[in-house]
Amino acid sequence: MKTVLGTPRFLALACLLSHGAQALASDAHACFDRLATRAIERPRVPGSWMERPQFDISADGTSLVFVERSADVHENAVTDRLWTIDLAQGGSRRLVGTLQSKHDGAPLRVDNPSFSPDGTQIAVLGGITPAGVTIFEASRGTARTLNKDKATMTDVRWSPDGRLLAVLLLRRAMPGPRRSGYKVPVDWDGSRDGRSHQSLAILDAANGETLAETPAAYDVTGINTAYSWSPDGRTIAFSAQHSGARTSSSRSGIVIWDIKSGAVEALGGQAQSDYDPQWSPDGRRLAFLSAGGPDLISSGLQLVVSDRSGRARRVMAKPDDTTGSPYLPTWTDADHLAFVAMRQMECPVFTVAADDGTASLLGREDLTCFGGIRIAPGGRLFMTRQSFDTPGEVVATDPRVWAPVALTGQGAGLRLPWHAKAVTWKSRHGDFDIHGVLIQANAPKEDRALLVSLPGGPAMVTPDSYNDDAPFLPYGPLLDGFSILIPNTRGRGGYGRAFEAALRERKDYVDAPLDDVLAGVDYVSKALGIPKSRSALVGFSYGGILTAYAAGNTRAFQAAIAMEGVVDFYTRALLEYGGPNQHVANANMGFGNPYDIRDRQRLLAQSPLGSIDTLQAPVLLECGANSLGPNDCLKFFRTAHARSAVPVELDIYPRTGHQILEPALRLDAARRQRAWLRKWIAVVPAANERVHGCYGLQ
Repeated sequence: MKTVLGTPRFLALACLLSHGAQALASDAHACFDRLATRAIERPRVPGSWMERPQFDISADGTSLVFVERSADVHENAVTDRLWTIDLAQGGSRRLVGTLQSKHDGAPLRVDNPSFSPDGTQIAVLGGITPAGVTIFEASRGTARTLNKDKATMTDVRWSPDGRLLAVLLLRRAMPGPRRSGYKVPVDWDGSRDGRSHQSLAILDAANGETLAETPAAYDVTGINTAYSWSPDGRTIAFSAQHSGARTSSSRSGIVIWDIKSGAVEALGGQAQSDYDPQWSPDGRRLAFLSAGGPDLISSGLQLVVSDRSGRARRVMAKPDDTTGSPYLPTWTDADHLAFVAMRQMECPVFTVAADDGTASLLGREDLTCFGGIRIAPGGRLFMTRQSFDTPGEVVATDPRVWAPVALTGQGAGLRLPWHAKAVTWKSRHGDFDIHGVLIQANAPKEDRALLVSLPGGPAMVTPDSYNDDAPFLPYGPLLDGFSILIPNTRGRGGYGRAFEAALRERKDYVDAPLDDVLAGVDYVSKALGIPKSRSALVGFSYGGILTAYAAGNTRAFQAAIAMEGVVDFYTRALLEYGGPNQHVANANMGFGNPYDIRDRQRLLAQSPLGSIDTLQAPVLLECGANSLGPNDCLKFFRTAHARSAVPVELDIYPRTGHQILEPALRLDAARRQRAWLRKWIAVVPAANERVHGCYGLQ
């Protein structure tokens, strides 16, 4: 009788527990969707730390103009808006106008806002006119446009007196309808549909009339800021490739252009490629970035200062262990420069004396990257800043007392129960110290799991490897109790040239870096008490290569997600061999000559595709329809289905290149990735009020 009576009670209790668990799971799923949507939609100043900043300061230092990019997942749209902040009146914001709003994969342009010297006008690329320049009246918000037939403006700079504009003009020679075959050069994939050429033109700022243009022999090129006006407005220095009548060179050099006479003269003393010249405020010197050797990738960037002739050159900074690689140099006065360095998973700001090259650290923050610098009267510094909590904001600081204050960000907002910190462990063979970022989840010990996230490149781990701008959003795994390790495996920057060159010099693309990862798993598993049976791996681009390789060469992971990774080194090396990308591919990975028997054997042995027969972990492949990825994804997917019993799934994203950028597709990918991890590693949604209320997110 007790048994009979007890049965319904037991069933009722079981149903109640089941319903509670379902409700909790539903709450956690809804919270994940809201957190992921917030991460995708949150307004930010666009661009990474090493790109030209999307803000400017008026010459009198009273106004800040910046671009704010926001997204709408439901509409699958991204919108850029132009804002000003009155720095003299308490920092009040004013909307100048909407620059662009794109839906369903339409391309976005950079905006490059800049104040006129008197602060009354703001020039932006695009805006009202897609291919030209829009000039807004700063006080009224009215606008006018400047366009050029059959050319796209790709940069704009005011002359010192504000009467002229220097613009980069990109022209593409697009062929008409063809009714026959056509002869192509070796780089057919780059010129099959027409050649492009970039020139520098001087426009009348009032009516857009072209007053002068650089000779056709110069193809203007740069890393971020390819040209600058001299302080007197008489000359422009620019970097360009020059093709003469008899010879052609891919080397970029610095050229001085006299606006009045039209004369152009190459800067003396140039042995390597030089880029992005910047005149000093007194016009006596030029600062520019230079390749430290035969190629930019393997030799790295140097910051150089020279006199106007180019013969007296001094290296101010180079990619060593002390300062790291310099980017975006800016004159703070006639005798000093500030630049952003790439060093030790951070991007600190350095200053250097132009007379003797003495460099000193100006300021840094833990696991934070600062971007391009603007100088206001009195020396106040304005920069972009990215961290784990906040992507893309403008900050300002007095250089004498380093204390950056946010001017444009929406604030960290939520106080989520996760924190990021730097960690270090020894490589398995003790040849390197391996560094990484650990984002630690708040979960009961029995529910803990570990996800290793491998960024692309191979490039130094920076905040945009794991914050809201990262290819892989961390919120789903963190909600499910995963801690996330982002290792700076060998071959990445920030820790000296020997560490960065390890892949190409040792011809070891995957085995030693995978050992770095596995040593990190050992370290974190022991430190956090995470069972090794609860580990997963995700990677993007080069990280996708390493993930696909790991899935077939170790039993350490219960699930893997490989995004946009090359799985067939040999075929990729054949594709690049003899073409314009061969040198870049060799400088980056050291693939070598695929027709050499030893190089061929090494490429085949290290390719993830060659490990399909020993596949250990189920793999989710993710590729963009418009990138080179699908070719490799399909090879891995079909070969795995033919030769392996381990599950492999493939997701292809429409209208997508190497990285998913559309808001709706980013959310869809985050959902699929989370579901894949949950399928192979059991999780229990966290049972606390913060999840029920989604940490106060409205």
